[in-house]
Formats: sequence, C-alpha cells, structure tokens
Amino acid sequence: MVGKKCSAAGSSSRALRNIQEKHRRMHMKDLISQLASVIPCNSKLSMPQILDEATGYIMHLQKNKEILERKKALLKGDDHPEPTVMNISTSGSTLEVNLICGLNRNFMFHEIISILEEEAAEVINVTRFNSGDRIIVSVQSKAINSRIGVETERVQERLKDLIL
Repeated sequence: MVGKKCSAAGSSSRALRNIQEKHRRMHMKDLISQLASVIPCNSKLSMPQILDEATGYIMHLQKNKEILERKKALLKGDDHPEPTVMNISTSGSTLEVNLICGLNRNFMFHEIISILEEEAAEVINVTRFNSGDRIIVSVQSKAINSRIGVETERVQERLKDLIL
C-alpha cells in the first residue's frame, strides 16, 4: 500500500509539473507573439528568427537614439564631443592651417583669414567641408614677402586664442 501512495503522489506532482510547463510554454509563446508584433517584418517567422530580427531592430533603434541625442546636444550647444584639432605646417614661404572642429564652434572663418593677412600671409586657397558632426577646414597661404616670411609661432598663438 505504501508503494501505491508514493506512486500516486509522484504522478500528481508530475502532472502538476506538466501543467506548469504547459503554462510556461504558453506564456513564452504569447511573449514571442507580442515581440513579433512590434518588429518591422512582413512574413511569418520562426521563434529564433523573431529573436534575431528583434535583436537587430533593437540595436538599430539604439544607434538611431545615440545619433539623435548627439544632434540634439549639438543644436542646444551643450555638446563638445571632440576637441578642436589645429595643425599648422610650413614649407618655404607657404603656410597651411588645417582645422577639425565641431559644427557648434562659434568662430568665423573670415577671422582666420584676417589673422593670416595681418601676419603678412596671402591666402591662396580655402577648403571647407562637413563630415558628419565635424567641420574640416584647410587654409593655404604664402608669405607676401618671401624674404621676410611668416612668423609661424605668432600665427599659431593667435589662432589658438581664436579657436581653442
């Protein structure tokens, strides 16, 4: 008789575990169905495909969020994600100023040109373009008087005061 009681108790606990497992599977199926309803997909997908698509979609949304947060910060003027980089190089009587800075920098390029002209350099070429949230500028100039030249250290100090 004792064996039958153990068997009966074992089968009822097994039936209970089976019912619990069935509820767990139904709950998982409902959750996967809800997940499938919020991802952009036109066809019927298997559970692994739904999870894969959802993972990719979430990563896409995270990247978009980061981009939009950076744009918002730039528009507000709160964000200085990367410092301004300035490089000045000389070769003979030529002077080249290269700048990489954020879109929200408030200096005007005519101020750079004015400093170069005040330091006896004639601007030959200016190239400016946007690259994402950065501006890249290259100003090429030459000394008005090649015998006197351009005082590179002074130009660099004045540009640093203006830009950095």
